[in-house]
Amino acid sequence: MFDKQLCNYPLEKVLEALGAKRGTVKDMWYSPFRNEDDASLHVDRQKNVWYDHGAGVGGTNVKLVMLTLRCNKFEAEKFIASLSPALQPTEKPKPERPKRSINYVKPLRSNYLARYLEIRKIPLNLAIIYCKEAQIHNAENGRNYLTVAFPNNSGGYALSNPLGLKSSFVAGITTLNTEAKMTTQPSSKKVAVFEGFWDFLSWQVMQGAEKPNCDVVVLNSVNNLARAVEYIRAHDSAYCFLDNDAAGKRCLQAITDLMKDKEVVDMSNLYSQHKDLNDMLKASRGYSSNMRLTP
Repeated sequence: MFDKQLCNYPLEKVLEALGAKRGTVKDMWYSPFRNEDDASLHVDRQKNVWYDHGAGVGGTNVKLVMLTLRCNKFEAEKFIASLSPALQPTEKPKPERPKRSINYVKPLRSNYLARYLEIRKIPLNLAIIYCKEAQIHNAENGRNYLTVAFPNNSGGYALSNPLGLKSSFVAGITTLNTEAKMTTQPSSKKVAVFEGFWDFLSWQVMQGAEKPNCDVVVLNSVNNLARAVEYIRAHDSAYCFLDNDAAGKRCLQAITDLMKDKEVVDMSNLYSQHKDLNDMLKASRGYSSNMRLTP
C-alpha cells in the first residue's frame, strides 16, 4: 500500500464508512470517536485533512480511523484500502516459504483433541458443529501438530491445541446466523460479539443450546475489529463478550463508539473474576463435556 494514495482517499467517504453523521454547517461532522451534541469536526476537502475543535486534534484519514477504531496504523490502512478496489495492492509480494502449513483439514474425531475439549469443558458434539481437525506442519522443526480449527469468513482458520499453539491461517472474522450457518447476512436484530471461538462455544454450553439465539461474530482477534464494523452496525444491539484486559476494554469502547445511539451491552461482568468466558466455564461446577445440548 502507498501511504500517499491512502491519505488521498476522500475523508468524507471514510467518515461515512465509520458511521459518522454530517452537521448542519458545510464541511462540519459529528466526531466519530467521541460523543458530542454539536458537530465540531471540520473537513478541509482541498487538503483532505480534518480537525476536531472539541478534542483539539486533527490529521489524515488514517489517523481518524486509528482514533475511531482504536487500532494501529497498519489496521487503519487496511480499513481504508477495503473501501475501494483502486486502493488494493496491484503487485503481489514475493512468496516466502511458510513457517507453518496445513497438511489436512477433516471432521473433528481425534481422541487427543477430544481430551483437549474435555479440559475446556466443551462437548464434542458441539465442537463438531463449528470446528474441524487440522494437522499443522512446522517447517522450522519438521514436526506436525494436531489442532482444533475454527473456520473464518476469509477461508482460513483460527487454531488452538493443548500445547498452547494459537495461530491462524488467513486472518478473518467468523459470522454465524441463528441456524449456526456461516453467512454475512444478519438473521436477527442483535449480535453477540466474541473475541475468540472458545468463548463462543462456552456461551453455547452455558445456554445449553447447539445453535445461537442471535447472530454471532467471533473476531478471532481484537485486531480484526475493522473487518467486523459493517456487520456489527447492521444490528440494533451488540452484546460484547470480550476479555477482561486492556485490549478487550479498548475493543468494547470502539464498538460503543461505532454503534452510536444503538445498544451496546458489556457482558464481561458475568465473568469479572476471570480473564474470559472459557476460563469461567472451566472453573464452574455443573458444567462438563458430557452435557447434552438442545438443537
